[in-house]
Amino acid sequence: MDIPAGFYYKDSDSNQKFVLRLKKNLYSLKQASYNWSKLLKGGLINIGYKQSCIHPCLYIKDNIICVVYVDDTPFFAPDDSLINKEISKLKTNGFDLTDKGE
Repeated sequence: MDIPAGFYYKDSDSNQKFVLRLKKNLYSLKQASYNWSKLLKGGLINIGYKQSCIHPCLYIKDNIICVVYVDDTPFFAPDDSLINKEISKLKTNGFDLTDKGE
């Protein structure tokens, strides 16, 4: 990663090293998946899901099940309208979701 234009060292003669702090995750960073998981977990818990103690990628709310696999989150419910309501709740919480299946 290169230092952005307009960034100047305070003292160019010193041997001090400077670090740039990222405000957003880069997709290829090691901690990107951890941060995504943490963000998604917070969003699901915020709308009433409980995380399984046995499988941390499994979230349950009433009779709706959500499974997180990398960046896919399939929902399982007895009725499609329940799934559509949950997706709309996540969208109102700032998640950009795409429905890719039946």
